Amino acid sequence: MSKVGIYKVDITPPLGIEFIGYHRPTGVRNIDERIYSTAFVFESNNLKTLFVSIDNIGMLVEDTMEIREKIASELCIGIENITIVFTHTHSGPSTVSNSEVVKAYKAILIKNTVNAAVKADECLQSSEVGWNVTLGEIGVNRREKTQEGRVEMGTNERGVVDKRIGILAIRNQNDQQLLGAIVFCTAHPNVLKSDSDILSGDYPGMTRRILEQILNCPIIIVQGSSGNVNAKYRGSMKEIKQMAYTLSGSVLTMLPSITYNKIYRLHTTSAILPMKLIEIPEPEGIKNMASLAQEQWGVNTNNWLKSVLEMYEQNSRQLVIDLEIQLFQINEGSFSGIPMEPFSELALEIQEKMNTNLTFFGGYTNGYLGYLPTRAAYPYGGYEVELNPVVYGPITNLWMPPVENTAQMVVNKVLELHNN
Repeated sequence: MSKVGIYKVDITPPLGIEFIGYHRPTGVRNIDERIYSTAFVFESNNLKTLFVSIDNIGMLVEDTMEIREKIASELCIGIENITIVFTHTHSGPSTVSNSEVVKAYKAILIKNTVNAAVKADECLQSSEVGWNVTLGEIGVNRREKTQEGRVEMGTNERGVVDKRIGILAIRNQNDQQLLGAIVFCTAHPNVLKSDSDILSGDYPGMTRRILEQILNCPIIIVQGSSGNVNAKYRGSMKEIKQMAYTLSGSVLTMLPSITYNKIYRLHTTSAILPMKLIEIPEPEGIKNMASLAQEQWGVNTNNWLKSVLEMYEQNSRQLVIDLEIQLFQINEGSFSGIPMEPFSELALEIQEKMNTNLTFFGGYTNGYLGYLPTRAAYPYGGYEVELNPVVYGPITNLWMPPVENTAQMVVNKVLELHNN
């Protein structure tokens, strides 16, 4: 038995709700496009697995786990068989706040996402799936080296970027009509910046809209290892269109040459990696980190500073976070993900060692913690290495950067999951 069910629900928030991704003091004033949760249910030989996409920058791990637990209960499957990915739009609504509006919205988002999974399961139909991959120019490495030997946010034309654009297409086994598609790509959905007050799915949202109008079926866009990769074109709706036309064009060129087969391999599994964080420094070092983040990003670091100083005083200097690494495999292709923003080098190393272009690796999976740089990035510092924990640590509990060998440990664990 080879079946797939797909269902999409609206999760558009009310006007005025807080943004997350860039600070905008006004909240959402306009809606460029509605945003969605989309569930794909795959079934083969009595095994069922779900792949769910949510238009959001990335919810907390505990909130994402609530969604997975509720879906697991509704469909009577294991939590490890449910993969939740976030499009990582920087022009979407917050789900973490003391605001009653945000709390109410999060509750609706969770309810509607669970409902999408249930509805997708109710419309399972005999299906075939097929993979394809090409290369595209939608991202640019953003870690620009300075004359002082450091790194700042900018453009590094020689920097590493995973340029693969992949597709997992699903069609009805009987009439061969396309039922849906999952698109994989790598470029931060941060085309719109802090001067925009528009709710938007950013370029993944417009790409989806273009493809759904042409193909008449649900599409989701899955973000890859874009921790050090910006969108190639940025600034306004014009640049969103340029990104969306480039990505959707690449997808459409792949469709005619896809070979479809029944689902003969379906496997989803996960593993927990105890992730050590860099040891909390002496108080002077803690204060320097807070000052640097406040100076470069204009954020209030008082909560982080107070909390980390308290940890130091309590001798809690070596922190450990459980990091879930999940693998979704179907036929000859796969996607593995973590609740972080990994650098592109990791995805390319996994691809090379697995010896296939259809092995995708990304972040924004089953929640959000922070960045995962390569070991080579640490001496240069920068936002992704040393400042992000100061900015978002009070929210995600990633109070310090991961230890320098974490990226390699993650790669090794992904390879292990593939080979088991």
